[in-house]
Amino acid sequence: MGNYIIEDIIKLTGDAKSKAFWEKAVRILGENTVAEEFGELKYQMQTKDVREPRKYLTALLKKRLKVRETEKGKQHPSSAPEKLKTYFEENQLALFSSLTLPHPVGQAEKKVMEVPYSKETIPWATFMSSNFFTLSTNKAKSDIIQAKFRTMDGEIIIIPMLRGRIKPKGEELGIPTVEHGRILAAIENIWAQQGSAYHSYTDAPSVCYCYVSIRDLAKLLGYSNFGGRDLVQLTNKVWKLKYMGYYLDLASLGFKNTMNRGFSLLHSVELAEGMKHGQMETVLKVEFSTPLSAQLINRKVVSRPKEIVYIQSELWFLLRLYLEPRLISLEEGAIYSQSLMGLIGELALPTAGWHKRRDARRHVFQKALKSIKNKTTTDGRKITVNIEKGLTDWLLTAQLEPAALPVQSN
Repeated sequence: MGNYIIEDIIKLTGDAKSKAFWEKAVRILGENTVAEEFGELKYQMQTKDVREPRKYLTALLKKRLKVRETEKGKQHPSSAPEKLKTYFEENQLALFSSLTLPHPVGQAEKKVMEVPYSKETIPWATFMSSNFFTLSTNKAKSDIIQAKFRTMDGEIIIIPMLRGRIKPKGEELGIPTVEHGRILAAIENIWAQQGSAYHSYTDAPSVCYCYVSIRDLAKLLGYSNFGGRDLVQLTNKVWKLKYMGYYLDLASLGFKNTMNRGFSLLHSVELAEGMKHGQMETVLKVEFSTPLSAQLINRKVVSRPKEIVYIQSELWFLLRLYLEPRLISLEEGAIYSQSLMGLIGELALPTAGWHKRRDARRHVFQKALKSIKNKTTTDGRKITVNIEKGLTDWLLTAQLEPAALPVQSN
């Protein structure tokens, strides 16, 4: 694939002289990383924001190379292609460090990322898996799941995570639902549209922030009718994201001097509103939490297509979050499969009667798949998803189609 991505870059940028640099980027960063940045370039070109594709892609890749050079720890040489793991934390200690950042106080300097994210994608933090959210049918206001976190050294760490409470035996604040996940994804896109801004503190972690018009947020979410009551309800849902918490029992893993961590996905939400053109206009200043901000600023993310905010099937939204990173990490043409019973556990779905019945499981998952309207990744590759008969259970299989070659003009 390496030669193909380089050929595609040269065809699009017309810059054969920089072939040595493109080859270096593939060699150090890996093909998937270069392909992701190349996909971001193509999106930017479609919005007519990029006049010099070569310079833009060079800046993206140099930023990645700089981050790679400053990463701590030694990388183990391997002849295998670089996987999606490059977006994850380096190792367990780095993961714990990023999850236990204190929120900063004091004076802050306003900055924007040197190379901002694409306005047409959603930068989704890799630590935020599908089981951070639940179905709206879940009546529980809190629960405990075994959350899985991947690190760059290939390890999968399972950490007990309490959802819906900021600490054990604390007040039940509610588990973020799929709708909250869609709202968060839309806000992250708004943050990218506004230039990927953050507050930089001298002696504390940086914090990402953006300004969110509730009416613009509603449009981005695909709401067709939006009145005064809807405005209030959507504002309340954003507000709840700063209270609905998670608690990670890091100490249970046995590491010395490791502190448990309680956090939410948003740190603060402030509101300003007034009448504009005869209707109420509500604008929120939203600050992401320090764990989420650290992931965004350090590019520990996977770019997801903006269309995921339109997904109406809650089960398909969770499946999309679950499947995409696994598919991207596979060799081209490889097929991922998982039993439907296994997926119920992986997605931490709330207990339901259909879980125990084999054909009922197939019916529910098939219904979710039939609702799919968009099954492509940010680089345009189609996701093929099917349900097939296995030995003891129905299997969900998924595969990424090869990336399409750019059309050459005469």
